Amino acid sequence: MTGGARGIGRAVAAQLVRFGAQVWIWDINPVELDGAHSLTVDVTKADQIAKAVAHIVDHNSQIDILVNNAGYLGSYQPFEQFDPSEWQRIVQVNLIGVFELTRQVLPVMRRAGRGWIVNMGSLAGKEGLPSLAAYSAASAGAIAFTKALSREVCDTGIRVNCVAPGPIDTDLISTIGP
Repeated sequence: MTGGARGIGRAVAAQLVRFGAQVWIWDINPVELDGAHSLTVDVTKADQIAKAVAHIVDHNSQIDILVNNAGYLGSYQPFEQFDPSEWQRIVQVNLIGVFELTRQVLPVMRRAGRGWIVNMGSLAGKEGLPSLAAYSAASAGAIAFTKALSREVCDTGIRVNCVAPGPIDTDLISTIGP
């Protein structure tokens, strides 16, 4: 799973460990969680993803569940004040990262004949939130990607779902203030 250092990702990783899953957390920050393995991976770097996939396949031979949870909210400000480089970073982490991880893990799941991909979206992607245009757009892309891919693999043992929570009391949300 990606983005397991804190927030929703850490909670999901901890729950998967409690249920007995062998959990590999890929995050840009090192993660210490009892019962889980950690690899430092930047989801915007295809070569780092490839190394992580190869590492896990070498150790486990397959990947049963991929949770695309890495997220970057960016700053909370009106669209006209938004820096284009920050817009690109938000899209890279929240949408292109989901694409690249899925692109590299899906063949592993196809060889196994099964798997489950869970993409984290956001209420922002469903509703569009003011002063969060980039995050809303990237999340909407992740939601639409999930729908399209789930239809492509519906005749296989691979399932693709998206979870789109509203505001949750995490570091991601608390950084934008009240």
